[in-house]
Amino acid sequence: MALDLCPVIAVPARDEAERLPGLIRALAKQSWVGRGGDRMKIVLILNNCRDDSLGAALREAEKHAGIALHAVTVAFEPVDAHAGSARRLALDTARALCPSDGSGVLLTTDADAVPANNWIEANLAAISQGADLVGGRLIGNADEEASLGPAFLRRARDQQEFAMLSDQLTAILDPLPHDPWPRHHDHTGASLAVKADVYDRVGGLPALPRREDLAFVTNVRSSGFKVRHAPEVIVEVSARLSGRAAGGMADCLKQWVTATQAGDPHLVEAPTAILERALRRRLLRTLGDCDAASLATAAMRLSILPADLHDSFGQMLSPEELVERFAPEAPDAIATVPVRAAIDELDGLIRRFGGASRAA
Repeated sequence: MALDLCPVIAVPARDEAERLPGLIRALAKQSWVGRGGDRMKIVLILNNCRDDSLGAALREAEKHAGIALHAVTVAFEPVDAHAGSARRLALDTARALCPSDGSGVLLTTDADAVPANNWIEANLAAISQGADLVGGRLIGNADEEASLGPAFLRRARDQQEFAMLSDQLTAILDPLPHDPWPRHHDHTGASLAVKADVYDRVGGLPALPRREDLAFVTNVRSSGFKVRHAPEVIVEVSARLSGRAAGGMADCLKQWVTATQAGDPHLVEAPTAILERALRRRLLRTLGDCDAASLATAAMRLSILPADLHDSFGQMLSPEELVERFAPEAPDAIATVPVRAAIDELDGLIRRFGGASRAA
């Protein structure tokens, strides 16, 4: 049961004196806080800060009796002074605060995020129902998004609808019992929850300079663990254009604003590519049940050498390893189709394959 789980929150921060108090207030309001008499453990890694992030965090934490803040100031060498190193250290430190009975759950978010009041409880509920890792749904700060103008808002709404329909089509064609529709497509550092023993078994979070969160989720899935994209787990994220992580959300939003101002068309991945990837993933999941002849035929159909379906010891790769190796997600897919045309095409494909239209 969720009440038997012990959450610890890990947050990397760099020059976030302005935003950290808001995060800490949001965590202090969590419905989980105070249950069983436990204080909420928060590990805050202050990565090469030049402002008063530490003071701002400590002052806010002192206002909330249900918060136990573990703040660590670190000065990484320039090559390692990035969010991947800070998030890895935050999660490793949080892991050390977990009990040894297997009940520990590590949650991570960003310093400028505002989790919904049931964020912890909703994550723990998903884990108690069988998930090993939970990705939370991200929503932009409405006021900050509105300040970017109506053209930006249209682009954001179109992108969200495209993403929802893409995931709905994938859920129809490559259904996962542990991650059924309705679900969403987010699994970033702004909202992740993972069982502490699963974190250990995959070797922790890779300390990469960018997309450390996506690499971590890939490792979890390829190791056979269950990832749930729970729609009830919600975090509000900033729509600021000056971020802290290279290649992060702020950089993406900045590109959107620039493209919008320039009048560039809003292009997205072709729905046919999404369709083909989902069908490929479904086929890859069946290969473990094939005899030698069927396996060779399937490999030819997938343009894969039969030998590549096995590890260096000749053992067949697991379905999860096959999917992550030969049909991975494509965050950098080439954008070729106007977004509204893609939405209409996805809607038609969903109805064709038996789903409700418009992400219903």
